Amino acid sequence: MLDPFPIPPFIRDSTQALTSSLGLRTLPLHTHEIILSYALYNFIDSVLSPFISARLFPKKYNAFPRRTQLHWNMHVTSLVNSTFLSLAALYVMFADQERLSDTWEERIWGYTGAGGMVQASIAGFFLWDFQVCVANVGSLGAMDLIHATMGLVISILGFRPFGLYYGLQYVLFELSTPFANFHWFLNKLDKAGSTIQIVNGMVLIVVFGCCRLLWGSYSTVLFFRDAWTALHAPGPSWTSYDHSPTEKPLVLEHQAQWWMTIIFLVTHTTIMALSAIWFSKMITTIRKHYARSGGEKKMK
Repeated sequence: MLDPFPIPPFIRDSTQALTSSLGLRTLPLHTHEIILSYALYNFIDSVLSPFISARLFPKKYNAFPRRTQLHWNMHVTSLVNSTFLSLAALYVMFADQERLSDTWEERIWGYTGAGGMVQASIAGFFLWDFQVCVANVGSLGAMDLIHATMGLVISILGFRPFGLYYGLQYVLFELSTPFANFHWFLNKLDKAGSTIQIVNGMVLIVVFGCCRLLWGSYSTVLFFRDAWTALHAPGPSWTSYDHSPTEKPLVLEHQAQWWMTIIFLVTHTTIMALSAIWFSKMITTIRKHYARSGGEKKMK
C-alpha cells in the first residue's frame, strides 16, 4: 500500500544526502509527514487546546495554575494523537496486504508507504513530546522524558528500515491512552470517584493490561526472536519497495547490526518497565477512587 500523502520530489531530494549518511534510507519519503505532524501537535498544544478548553470549561480552565494548564494541553494533544494513531494503525494492519508476511526477513526489513506514514506520525509526535518534556522536566518528571526519548529513538531508527512491521504492532499500545487521558480530565473537573470515572478506570486497566503488558510482551518476544535470526543470518538480505506509482521501486541491501539491536532491546525493555510501573500506579489510584466513592455512598 502506497503512502496516501507522497512527498514532493524537491523535499525528498533535499534531504536525501543527510538521511542516507545516517542510514535512514526510507526517511526521505516521509520527511514532510514528520514536519507536518510535529507542527500539528505544536499547534494543538499551544493554540487549539487553550482556545477550545477556555470556551468549554471557562471557569475551570482559566482558574488552573500554569502548571496544570500545561498538563491539560499535553493531555489534549495526547488524546488527539492516540486516537488518530490507533485508527490509522488498525486500518493499515488489516488493509495493507503487502504488510502481511510469514518470513523473518519481511518482518524485520519490510516496509510499505502506508506503514511509513504511520511511523512518520509517531516520530512527529515524539519529537513534540521530547521537546515539551525537556523544556518542562522539572514539572513533568524524569519518567515522561525517558519515555519520550525512547519513543523518538525507536521511531526514527525504524526508517533504516528496521522492524517497521513490529512498530505498527506497538502502536496498539495507544488504544489505552484515550482512557488514561479521560481519567486525568475527570480528576481536574472534580469528577474523581464518580461512577463515570470508575467505569472509565476499569476499562483503562483492562485495555492497558491487554495492549501494553500482554500484547506488548508477546510482540517483544517475537521481535527479538526475528532480530536474533537477522543477526545470525549467513548473508545480507535484499528488498524491493514500491513507493510511487510513477517511479522505480527502491531496492535496498540489509545487514543486521549489533548496536542497533541493542538500542532496540534497551528502549523496548525500558518502555515495558515503565508500562508495568504505570499499571501498578493506575490500580492504586483507581482503588482509592473506588474506596472514596464507596465511603461517600455509605455516609449518604
